[in-house]
Amino acid sequence: AMCPAGPAAMMRDADLAMVHEPPWSPWRDTALADAAEAQLLLGNVERAAALFAESSTAGAELGNTDTIVNAQAELALLAMERGRWDEAAERVAAALAVVEKHRMYDYAMSVLAFAAAARLGLHDGNLGEVDRQLTRAMRARPSCTYVLPHLAVRSRLQLARVFWARGDQTSARHLLREIDDVLQRRPELGVLVDQVARLRARINSSERVTAGRPPLSPAELRLLPYLQTHLTIAEIGERLFVSRNTVSSQVASIYRKLGVTSRSDAVRQVISIGLLGS
Repeated sequence: AMCPAGPAAMMRDADLAMVHEPPWSPWRDTALADAAEAQLLLGNVERAAALFAESSTAGAELGNTDTIVNAQAELALLAMERGRWDEAAERVAAALAVVEKHRMYDYAMSVLAFAAAARLGLHDGNLGEVDRQLTRAMRARPSCTYVLPHLAVRSRLQLARVFWARGDQTSARHLLREIDDVLQRRPELGVLVDQVARLRARINSSERVTAGRPPLSPAELRLLPYLQTHLTIAEIGERLFVSRNTVSSQVASIYRKLGVTSRSDAVRQVISIGLLGS
């Protein structure tokens, strides 16, 4: 689980554990979870998803709440990457329900669940929920250390993405520095290292792209996720409880600040500079 020799060695250890821990073993779900994490670090997403689902089921049967929260949060994020937002919402709700029931607010596993909930809120345009979940994640963050490096880095990576999308560059960069501290101790984290590098490059690129232009306002950031949908201007106004004219003005301002002339160009731009996930 500490991944001191990289994900391939982690996978071998997890395979051995899965062979020798029977279904009734209190460590069976942990073996499955570690195997899932190793597969994810190796880039084997489908296999990782299957193992996370199995570990969540085993955790529920054994009464091991940590495994359930971790697996459901990881599955939620995988669903988001595939654009399956309804599934992601169900997974986030399942993870948070366990956190709430067992008051796991300061657990390391809960940080990833809060991060997933914040990202879901961003997609839904619910900035109040985004900020609430970010606050919970940042409070629990100190418990998420290099001891479980994949969890520490993945949680901070997700949080940095959301903070950047909210326009909080300071928090995003601080989280990247914390990630660097973890990677100094555990440098072999497979594809996760590449994901961190891509976010860093995206942030640096966005600073160049937006240089000299005023930042998007909170109201404009709140509107951004709706540009990815098929909702009309009037329908977006209904969702945000503002007039059609207000939405039109904010959209025009977004176009001007991003230097684009269409909705599709705006969406591509905000994805490329890290203001929204794909």
